[in-house]
Amino acid sequence: MNIKSWFRQLSVIALTLIVGLTVFSLPARAYNGFDLRHLLKTNECNGCDLSEADLSGKDLYGSALIEADLSGADLSDALMNEAKLKGANLSGANLSDAILEGITLSEADLSNATLYKADLYNALIDSATLVGADLSDADLDSAILSDANLSDANGSNANFNNTILSNADLSDANFYHAQMRDSRLIDADLEGTNLCDADLFRARMPNSTIYNGDIAQFGAIECLN
Repeated sequence: MNIKSWFRQLSVIALTLIVGLTVFSLPARAYNGFDLRHLLKTNECNGCDLSEADLSGKDLYGSALIEADLSGADLSDALMNEAKLKGANLSGANLSDAILEGITLSEADLSNATLYKADLYNALIDSATLVGADLSDADLDSAILSDANLSDANGSNANFNNTILSNADLSDANFYHAQMRDSRLIDADLEGTNLCDADLFRARMPNSTIYNGDIAQFGAIECLN
């Protein structure tokens, strides 16, 4: 093999390596384009891959997204009343200012999701994972969060009036100045929960008693005046 042929082959190999590395370094589109189009056309996409999808401001009223992957998706300002998302993956998703009244999020993964100012009135969120989720200023009036995991979640200034939190894990969560009137906290874990300035009027405490001003016995944090 002469030197010219050798250099030609070497150039081809180098070009192939460069192209290959470039292709693999390009960011992959996270969601499935077909799934996204199917959702927007039919309002149903159970089990679909919609991770990182931009659905901000979309009208998804009554949509069916059971066990769908919406991790990292932008659902801010979306209309999702009565939507069905049982078992869906919404970890890291942005649901700030979304309208989610009557939504079903049973067994869903909402860890580290942003639900700032979201409207979750009468939502079904039982057995869901909300570890590290931001629920600040959200409206969860009459929502059901029994058996849910809200450890390290931020529920400051949120409305939890009439909310069912039975057997929920609220350890190390921040419920500063939260409205929790008539809420049910039976068998809930309040170890390290910040309930400073929270309104617990007529709340049913972990030991089934009505709130009487004493939360330290449950390991919760209260304001020191």
